[in-house]
Amino acid sequence: MKKTFRLLLPGAALLLLTAFCFAEDILARLGLEERTARYFVLSNLAGSFSESPTGESEQDEENSNDPYYQTLSFRIPYARLLPSVITGDKAGAARELCAYVKMYVNSADFMEDYTKRREAAKPTSEPWRPDAEMIEGQRKSVKEMEKQLADMKKQKGISPSVISSFEKSIQEQKASLAQWEDPTPNKTRWEKKYPADPSGIIKKRLEEYLALSATVDFSAQLTPADKYGKKKFMNPEYEKKSNKWKACYRAGKEVNDVVTAFVREWLKGPVLTAQKEKMPATETAGNKTRETVKDKQPALENNTDSIAKPVKEKKNLLNKLKKVSGF
Repeated sequence: MKKTFRLLLPGAALLLLTAFCFAEDILARLGLEERTARYFVLSNLAGSFSESPTGESEQDEENSNDPYYQTLSFRIPYARLLPSVITGDKAGAARELCAYVKMYVNSADFMEDYTKRREAAKPTSEPWRPDAEMIEGQRKSVKEMEKQLADMKKQKGISPSVISSFEKSIQEQKASLAQWEDPTPNKTRWEKKYPADPSGIIKKRLEEYLALSATVDFSAQLTPADKYGKKKFMNPEYEKKSNKWKACYRAGKEVNDVVTAFVREWLKGPVLTAQKEKMPATETAGNKTRETVKDKQPALENNTDSIAKPVKEKKNLLNKLKKVSGF
């Protein structure tokens, strides 16, 4: 059971754009707080767990091959009761997960959370930028170096390492020029990562998931566990795959088939609905919280995690999920 827990948790976290969040009635069985689930949905969709202002020194975590930097854009929450869920209907749980994520992403709550994150990431400064005269001088320098490089390649006896070093120097100067061309690079990066309308990045994540899951070899073999209990892929190329790719693999073909079908259906229509509604509210009673789902009652502002709900209320929520998801 312990091994199954370790293998399935990362995969479940990736489901639907690396978001880990089951429907409200499953949250209690997972032992996962709603606010935690929403935090991971938002952060994984945005591709960043940082809530600091956008800066020039930021690493491109999403495209990095470094496992550490990948964790800055993709993380997995801990759900203490997951073992009791994965022994049951995983496909059914995945459907509820997908429905919940779509419901949250299309809610007023998500837009509020996204707007707060976007404002927190708004840059407060820009990197140093030389004056126009220096920039023009750099342009002329690059052109001269390119001419010299062309002449060097025509000459015999010049070491390939010398040419390679010269090419590298040119590329570095071009990179500096590219940064200087934009007077506000941090603002440009921020607007690209956090557009006012998040529908574009959500659609991008949906498409990224479909493309990624299609490359996963679910029949890949693993080595026996080492003394630390860690297994590796028999194929060394698979060991180089991203954390997201490995998470898809761990989730298994059965679960990914469900998510793939859901995502394809979602992409057939608008990614985000024009009308936004509040998510079902929760009310606190002692040390426990209970969700109140009333179609005509305004949602409460302070949401807490859902622990237990009457059966009738669970059915009401599942009907809302099905209505929203169309799946």
